[in-house]
Amino acid sequence: MIIRHAVTADLDALHRLRNDYIPTSYATFDEDLMSREAVDTWIKSFGRTGPHRLYVSMEDDELLGFAGSQQYRSHRAFRKTIETSIYVSPKYLGRGIGSALYEALFKDLSDEDVHSAVVGIALPNEASVRLHKKVGFTEVGTFKEYAIKHGRFMSSLWMQRSF
Repeated sequence: MIIRHAVTADLDALHRLRNDYIPTSYATFDEDLMSREAVDTWIKSFGRTGPHRLYVSMEDDELLGFAGSQQYRSHRAFRKTIETSIYVSPKYLGRGIGSALYEALFKDLSDEDVHSAVVGIALPNEASVRLHKKVGFTEVGTFKEYAIKHGRFMSSLWMQRSF
């Protein structure tokens, strides 16, 4: 397994993985499949330097998962806060891929002007909560039934990690 920065050549694999989660999971609140163009724009929003990065885990040219850090909110007050996201292909869950992706991401971000990382985890998702605790996130609070996906009210546990 190798972990590296995402590149444009990863577009199709990232497009498939993002869209695989939409109809089958509540891990994302998206209800409509993402277009290839939307995923391309998303990939291009990350850099090799700076606080907003996207890493992929690959094995034999197959995408195992990705982890990213993006802008939390556009207000200047949040300029030192990032929001993270992580997805692992369902067939590779439980192999330590999420931990390895976060380790690479946080190692590289330690040289950046980042103070805090936040993540919202749609509930229930004990595996994601365990992963985030393992890499240093602590629970902040829960937004109860604040979103709707496929007619179901959703809650999210918010967690935070300092650098």
